[in-house]
Amino acid sequence: MLPKRPAPVEEEKTSQIFAVVLPELIVEAVLAPNLPKKLHLQTWDGRKAATMPSISHCGLTYQPRPIAGGLAHAIRFPLTSKTFGSAAKLTASMREFLSRYFGLAPDAADLLIAFALASYFVDCFPVAPVLYLLGPDNEAGLILRLLGCLCRRSVLLGDIDIAALGTLPSDAEATLLINQRNLAPRVTRILLASNNRHFCIARGNGQLNAYGAKAFSADPELADGIGMHLSLSPAQDPRPTMTDADEETFASDFQARLLRYRMVNYRGVRDAQIDSRNFVPAMRDEVRAWLAPICDCPDLQKSVASALLQKSRNLEGNRVSDDRCVIIEAALFFCHKEHTEHVFVGELAECVNALLKGRHEDRTLTDKKVGLLLRAVGIHGERVVKGYRIELTEPVRQQIHRVARAYHVLSAQDGVASCSQCSNVE
Repeated sequence: MLPKRPAPVEEEKTSQIFAVVLPELIVEAVLAPNLPKKLHLQTWDGRKAATMPSISHCGLTYQPRPIAGGLAHAIRFPLTSKTFGSAAKLTASMREFLSRYFGLAPDAADLLIAFALASYFVDCFPVAPVLYLLGPDNEAGLILRLLGCLCRRSVLLGDIDIAALGTLPSDAEATLLINQRNLAPRVTRILLASNNRHFCIARGNGQLNAYGAKAFSADPELADGIGMHLSLSPAQDPRPTMTDADEETFASDFQARLLRYRMVNYRGVRDAQIDSRNFVPAMRDEVRAWLAPICDCPDLQKSVASALLQKSRNLEGNRVSDDRCVIIEAALFFCHKEHTEHVFVGELAECVNALLKGRHEDRTLTDKKVGLLLRAVGIHGERVVKGYRIELTEPVRQQIHRVARAYHVLSAQDGVASCSQCSNVE
């Protein structure tokens, strides 16, 4: 009888990571002791931290990603994590650090602290925070250096192109701090497009991995769309000099404490319920990304929420000339017009163009454009001899009111109810 062959030993699978959140562990890449540009993995089990070259968990071996080259070499990784005391104590020390080198108004310091905290939780939300620094070059450059000490996996950049972006490792979630106001339009477009975690940026045969928090030195006319603005004033008196040694000391201390802050608060931040009903719909993911990482600091959260709300109101003010909002406003007008059972798209277009003219907008919308935008929000008509007609049935009226409320259209604001559906719409 032939001897039995030993059962084949199944090889353990490996995965290279910068971070992973497991049911019992949070794992983060940190610098290996005395080995520059080589990473180890640090684990946090809710009570203690441990650092090792690799870890095995549930049949899978996790290894740190190698720092191969390109922008990976510029990423600032922490040496370890360490206790931060309390959230209030941590944020107070961040405020003291910022004030030491840059005299900031309290609300401006709060915004920088919130940006730094948010950079540690970008994997919890669909979007990452964006911050535009408006003001003199010297001031913007100094703020970017200070943020480089505070933010997760920070990279200080004087300029960047698409080829360089292609060298960012996947899942690095680096915080890009860019001290260049004249970026190529294509680069700016890619950087902003990469701020949605669920959509990849494809270029040629590969993709760019630029998701993460971003801060730009920017001119006001270029700082439009997503992101928060911070205005900086020139210094009236000489500021203390932050030496390279100071920078490394502060970075090592803050990033170790902030990494532990991430480990301790990760699940709470990820699952946080932020009331964003007072913000325009386009900002709600952004609001969560800024506010949820602020733990146990109600004054800080209130200050940052106030800044976000001001931006929301500015965007809300733009609705008076936004095509979709003006069309919905016109549709609401006909809903509220007595004895009106239907409306033609041509009539809606006349109403829309009258509204635009009254708001000093030098443009008009065609009937076709109005019809297309109506269909885009779920309001459909039918072709008859006189054109496209929209029957104002009860379901159609309800849809118009729902869309009006969702887009914060003028006639659907609280306190401006013109019919029972204005107050009853869900």
